[in-house]
Amino acid sequence: MNIFKPWRKFLIQEAGFNRIRNILLGEVASVGTVGFMTAENPMAQKLSSKENSELNKELMGWMRDRGYGPIRIRGQFGNKERSLMIPNITRHDITEAGKYFNQESVIWGEKIEDKDDEKKFVFEYIEGDDTIQKRDVALFDDEVQAREDYYSQERQSSARKFYIPFFDEQYEMEEGQQSEYDLPELSERQINKHKEIIQEINNRIKLSLDGMRTEKSRWQHRQIARLRLRELKKKL
Repeated sequence: MNIFKPWRKFLIQEAGFNRIRNILLGEVASVGTVGFMTAENPMAQKLSSKENSELNKELMGWMRDRGYGPIRIRGQFGNKERSLMIPNITRHDITEAGKYFNQESVIWGEKIEDKDDEKKFVFEYIEGDDTIQKRDVALFDDEVQAREDYYSQERQSSARKFYIPFFDEQYEMEEGQQSEYDLPELSERQINKHKEIIQEINNRIKLSLDGMRTEKSRWQHRQIARLRLRELKKKL
């Protein structure tokens, strides 16, 4: 029995995880931006494993044709998902790829210097061209390692996990955001004044209840509906 094989596998996995961790913590000088996306389940419609695999191969080729060096990762977002982490991708290219492969959302981050001159990433949750929410932290702690859903990890299934806490109030970047989602009854004048955001909330709630959509899509619309409810309450 070769006792070095399991140890070598562990070292490879830890090296892959540390590479990802160091990038997301802003500790790799040569990486100034990063993107995350998959080509699986376009338009939030569930496809077979074979179909999704072919789409991800096409996405890998799309990225390589443009000079990027994607890192294959995997995760669980309601359902198992294989995706790519793309160092040094432009915001334009990640959003264009998202639209080309009919994805509801992509994630893009840019390294900045904070008030203490420390470098860190600010990540954007993007629908189409629009930033829905920002986060300035990526998590790798024991609580993340215990997660059974909504996490990413390096390609091996036993690799350590990481998580960008979008839609988690604990990690809000903006000060003073309220966490209450119950709204008072609206007058006809208020409904007419805010009809666009009310319509968006209703549409997202409807999508969050559509059992034909992927779990990831339903989660996304449920969280953004809550976010929009909070925005609406501030305007009342």
